[in-house]
Amino acid sequence: MSMSLLSGFLLFPAILIMSNFGITLPNQAPPDPTADAARFEAVSKHLDPGGPLYAYVSVDGDLTAIGALVGSTLDEFRKVDPKVPFPPVDVSRILEISGMDEVSAVGFSSKRIENGFRNKTYIHAPGERQGLLRIMGDKSKPFDVVRMAPEGTDVAIQQDLNLKVVQEVVQEVFGMVMREKGKAMVQGMLKRPVGPFPFTMEKVLADSDTRITMILDADPTKKVKMPKAKGLEIPQLQAVITIDGLGWVADQVAETLEKELEKNKGRRAPPFTVVRNKDWVGMQVDMEAEAWGRKEKQILNVFGGQTPILAHHRSSKKLILATDKEFAEKLFTRKVGLGNDPAFQKTMKGLPMEGTTLSYVSPAFFQMLRDATESVTSQQKAGGAETLMVKTMLDLMMPADAPGEGSVTTSSQDGILVVSNSAHSHKSRLVNPMFMGAFQAIFFGIKPSHKASELDAVESFPPEVLEEVPSETPAEE
Repeated sequence: MSMSLLSGFLLFPAILIMSNFGITLPNQAPPDPTADAARFEAVSKHLDPGGPLYAYVSVDGDLTAIGALVGSTLDEFRKVDPKVPFPPVDVSRILEISGMDEVSAVGFSSKRIENGFRNKTYIHAPGERQGLLRIMGDKSKPFDVVRMAPEGTDVAIQQDLNLKVVQEVVQEVFGMVMREKGKAMVQGMLKRPVGPFPFTMEKVLADSDTRITMILDADPTKKVKMPKAKGLEIPQLQAVITIDGLGWVADQVAETLEKELEKNKGRRAPPFTVVRNKDWVGMQVDMEAEAWGRKEKQILNVFGGQTPILAHHRSSKKLILATDKEFAEKLFTRKVGLGNDPAFQKTMKGLPMEGTTLSYVSPAFFQMLRDATESVTSQQKAGGAETLMVKTMLDLMMPADAPGEGSVTTSSQDGILVVSNSAHSHKSRLVNPMFMGAFQAIFFGIKPSHKASELDAVESFPPEVLEEVPSETPAEE
């Protein structure tokens, strides 16, 4: 047994003793049983009782108290030593600007469903959204991705995003620390042109109360070789990212590129071509250009050597970044959409189809990841504790029959709710770091007393350990 494992056992009593100590925040508001009960009721109505995990945590006033404590401590440091380089920051005011002081409670629950668990996380922040709580959107809307993405899509993510909030918060904080000079500094950085293009970051952020969509599809009928992974082949990937309202960025990129191409006539041209028609404006990778070396082509080969495109889809005003123009065009044509995909419907069963965030990963995608991991592992030296650990963890975390994962975030006047269908409960995610630590200690903390090969080390385990590796997610209860 290694010294690290032995030390862990010896320190266990000390850890138990230390676990009885906590932190008492000063200047906390006096208890209000009526308000506490109302807050608990407001959170609990969003959660599911009767599962392997149900938790409620009141944080009402905690962040404000922490901010006051940090602020007073910094003030004392300055009195003791005026040369201490702590800026004159009002921590409580920063919390107000960020909006995080409005969070008064959080709740978690997990309940068993047909294919795993229904997990919920609720953040109670009643009233109008402020600061950083507005970044991920504050109004639930129908999800476009279920219509845009084709049937069979493996990964679909849609996220409301308001980056203007970040600008507002950063500007306020800089103004607090450096007064008007700080605000002017932020404004100066935002007003600079972005690279060789005429637009500024200020203009981009002004249009960044937006929605971002990511769609990824793996084609099992087409295989591509992974660079620097001998013998590993994966399905060809097609992917697209869309950003609402920022299509004009591609217009200006195309204009800049056209000027550059005109200036470089007869000389080595940029490795891009301009796309301009009634539907699209932008630039596309030119795979034949001399500028692309072996390394770049190996990376593009993961996507089957397709020609990525950055473009403005004119009718939708979306900014599109796609592995290929043909795949991007599918988003805007009539087809059987993701919403009609049986795998999607099964994975997302019971989840709302309106919100600020949707995330979906298909069962087929998890199987692809599992197959790729097994392929890499099988090419390593047979046996060994490391190989056994990889196989065991793969069976525990991504079993062969792993269902898809689906998650939706909704926003209401009182708070933010995240609901997901998953193979794993909140409980398993809480204990996972401890389990992983113990697992590694067992596998790598035990060393043979004699010189032995990795294969000998594996063979020293009982046969049932090697032959009966769990094939299902462990029981959650």
